[in-house]
Amino acid sequence: MPLYEFTLTDFLFPADLPDNKANFRFVVDLRFINHRSQFATEHAVMPSLDTFWECDTGRSGKPNYVRSAGEENLKVGEGSPDRCGRFEMEAIDDWDKLILLVRGKRIHSIQFKVFDVDRRDAWDKIKDFLGGIVEAVIGRIKGTIPESLPLNLPESLGGAADDLQSFLLKKIAGGDAILFRGSTPLGELTDGEKARLTVHGRGTGGTYMIGFDLTQRDG
Repeated sequence: MPLYEFTLTDFLFPADLPDNKANFRFVVDLRFINHRSQFATEHAVMPSLDTFWECDTGRSGKPNYVRSAGEENLKVGEGSPDRCGRFEMEAIDDWDKLILLVRGKRIHSIQFKVFDVDRRDAWDKIKDFLGGIVEAVIGRIKGTIPESLPLNLPESLGGAADDLQSFLLKKIAGGDAILFRGSTPLGELTDGEKARLTVHGRGTGGTYMIGFDLTQRDG
């Protein structure tokens, strides 16, 4: 059964985004067909529930500061290109670049939500003492259930259970401040093949682009 590895390779965001909004956390939802030939959704929070990627230029001394010194022109669709800031990918640990590692029969699509986490609310306080537990458990409960149990497991993508998990992770990861949301369909690869993919579009303040590698390993 194929093993699919998703790795972050790039992130561009509007250069004029206010510094107090340039603090990022991603929630990623992957739709796929699992080993039971059932539809499933796996979730990830990047870099994690207890930290974020700092791009506020006034906080360049922070250990989680990952903003590149330069700017890029990014053109998506019609119109003039936008000036964008960019992650300095060499400043990000390989552990944090890993989006998901999933074994399944087939992959369907992936969605990224980008959050501004430069604020604290009730959900952030809950995150402080529940975040690690939720991150370890949510989206993985079905993996601990013996296959012999006659449970009603999901038979469709995008069902209420998937939406609830994604909603809870969204609330804990960043509240309601979504800066960008985008998705792309995924195709099958051959053993050892790597595809470089992007998700891009308009969001708060301008254009965003997320780059990632997808590698498939059979067996």
